[in-house]
Amino acid sequence: MVEILEALPIGLVWLRGDAVVLQNAVARDAVGRHHGEPARTEGEGDGDGDGDGDGGRQDAMSWSRLLSALRADPASVPDTVSLSGRTYAVGVHAQGQYTLVMLMPLDGHETVFPAIDKLRQHCGDLEEIFHHSFDGIFVADGNGVTMMVNEGCERNYDLPAADMIGHHVSEFEKKGWIRPVVAQHVARTGQRITTTQHTHTGKTIMVTGMPLFDGAGKVRKVVINSRDTTELVQLQDALAQAKADLRRVDEEIEALRTQNLNVDGLVIRSEAMHRVASLAVRVAKVDATVLITGPSGAGKDVITRLIHRESPRAAGPLIKINCGAVPRDLLESELFGYEAGAFTGAQRQGKSGLIELANRGTLFLDEIGDMPLDLQVKLLQVLQDRVISRLGSTRTVPVDVRVVAATNRDLEAMVRERTFRDDLFYRLNVVPLRVPPLAERKDDIAPMVFQFLREFNQRYGVNRIVSEEAMTLLLAYDWPGNVRELRNVVERLVVTSQSDLVEPAFLDGVLPAEILDASTFRQRVDRFERRLIEDAMRKYGNTREVARALGISQSSVVRKLRRGD
Repeated sequence: MVEILEALPIGLVWLRGDAVVLQNAVARDAVGRHHGEPARTEGEGDGDGDGDGDGGRQDAMSWSRLLSALRADPASVPDTVSLSGRTYAVGVHAQGQYTLVMLMPLDGHETVFPAIDKLRQHCGDLEEIFHHSFDGIFVADGNGVTMMVNEGCERNYDLPAADMIGHHVSEFEKKGWIRPVVAQHVARTGQRITTTQHTHTGKTIMVTGMPLFDGAGKVRKVVINSRDTTELVQLQDALAQAKADLRRVDEEIEALRTQNLNVDGLVIRSEAMHRVASLAVRVAKVDATVLITGPSGAGKDVITRLIHRESPRAAGPLIKINCGAVPRDLLESELFGYEAGAFTGAQRQGKSGLIELANRGTLFLDEIGDMPLDLQVKLLQVLQDRVISRLGSTRTVPVDVRVVAATNRDLEAMVRERTFRDDLFYRLNVVPLRVPPLAERKDDIAPMVFQFLREFNQRYGVNRIVSEEAMTLLLAYDWPGNVRELRNVVERLVVTSQSDLVEPAFLDGVLPAEILDASTFRQRVDRFERRLIEDAMRKYGNTREVARALGISQSSVVRKLRRGD
């Protein structure tokens, strides 16, 4: 006990009557040693304190005046006293013949009680943080009675603190202010809970309730953080709606772009080609390798031009090579180029290959299935490493090309037969695109015929048009040669027709005889009309809308449908 008193930063003097019973270190420094002696009064000598001379006498006089005041009336003791050159605040507690005098140093008290000052500052900071936190903070005791709320909590619930503090949380739900209440459930379960609440003003509040435990493990307080998510939910709904609107606009724009998409004079109108063109436009935005498959003459080169035109490389070159049209012994030098003197007949200055020429652009490898296996290895290295070496050179040249390959062959079967490398196939087949034959997209035929007519009329200085009957025959034909064959036929009709109106008679010798037979012709017309109407029925759902879309009467639609039954 004595050690604790000695360590205190406050001076203690315990008096019994006038005699000093106990002094601690701070008191001895202030008034001198008087243990077991009567406390001297003014005029009783020059003092036995630690101080001497004038300072000692002055300290003794101050102490003497303090003792005199104690004898006369403890209430008259001054608030402060100067002892040993320091100023002390004085506290007195008297009981019977015992008196306890406390001396608290006033000078340098910041260093005497630094922890208290720091604690006071921290408490002030925490109080300020509590009240000014944007999130609502609600504190209840372990029984669910509200203890504290901050301004954020008042704002979230639209309730003043006075209506909440001191009230049990169950009252809030009974009055319809807040549903559900959380503090009571957290106090009962001792578990953290996160949920949403709804207030009497229609707000949606996100809350998290956390229990605080005492030493025995019981919930002594519940702290609830709350945030008004009403505006956030509204913003999320608005954002979702904006995204949906943007997707719809994108789809409409893409549909408009592909509805009458014209690439180098070729019209894409059918649903099948719409799908192909739409995918091609999307793929064009990235640098992925594309493998286009489909029968010869179906328009694979058209899709390639579309991809290049819609890509970030549109300003760069589009270089095409038909791997099946170039002799195998020349294909390597055409693709990779060569240095001067690389082989007999090589140009003196050397030559850049097509891969180099396609730098920062697109390289179109048509008929990739005809590429020799040894060249497939070199092409794979280009795709992997993005560098090439000319023939006769060990120097590598970096290249930045986007590769689009096309074939009318079954590469997967060739991989199984080991006539095409599987690793190259997987490198090329990142995005597969199949161009359907013209027989699967009859809707493209008439627009193509009109487009070719305009082209060849302008070229040959004529003004040919195709009669309805002749157009029906063209539509009835399956076109095994696809777009290339159709173009050839239209050019022949423009050149050989004896009149500006191309009649079915001019198709004699152009189309197969069974197409031109009268009975067969009528049957094909009927089948074609029925197919058009059935397609329209799937799209519009009723005969009235179909008739309006096709420009015929509703009775004609019904009759033509029944004719095929």
